[in-house]
Amino acid sequence: MNSFEELFFSLGVSWQNSVFLPFVFLLFMGFITGFLFWRKIKLVYLKWFLLCLFSIMPAGVYFAFYPIYHSDVNNDFRVVQVDSASVKSKSTLEIIVLPNCPFCLKSIEMIVELRKRNPKLPIVYKILSKKVKGGDIEPQLKKNQIDYDFISNNAQLRKITKGSFPTFVFYRKGISEVKVWDNNTFGTMALDDIEAS
Repeated sequence: MNSFEELFFSLGVSWQNSVFLPFVFLLFMGFITGFLFWRKIKLVYLKWFLLCLFSIMPAGVYFAFYPIYHSDVNNDFRVVQVDSASVKSKSTLEIIVLPNCPFCLKSIEMIVELRKRNPKLPIVYKILSKKVKGGDIEPQLKKNQIDYDFISNNAQLRKITKGSFPTFVFYRKGISEVKVWDNNTFGTMALDDIEAS
């Protein structure tokens, strides 16, 4: 999340809107700038060219550095049936990670923001490790005071992760169906979905 998105996010806007509002703002400001030039130029085709250029250019440059991803537009989750022993008494988010996975490390930043907005939501990282070693991710979880456990590979875990890490698993209170997102499908829409549950 960049500082422009954080500005809207700090105003209490949803995760998805905090990504889209900077584009709307830049398009609007670009249009205003183009309109100021519109009044000073006599050639009609040059007026339209500059209006379009100034309207689109700021948002286009911003998009080049901070693109909108598929996961910011669609909430592509899978529903997986878990056994009755895995049903939670409280809605819970679990993130299944590998000890030295760079994408898993990057997920911590977003989860810290989610925890700030939803302090009562239990969030637990599950580190997949045979030797109970947390690799690079364990110190980061300790530093950010995020709960974590070590788990070993099993059939249900393979069914949930499908070999993709990190995998985000959302357990709704008392329900045996969980929502599962992989690293590519977990975005602002998923975060809004979790906050709404």
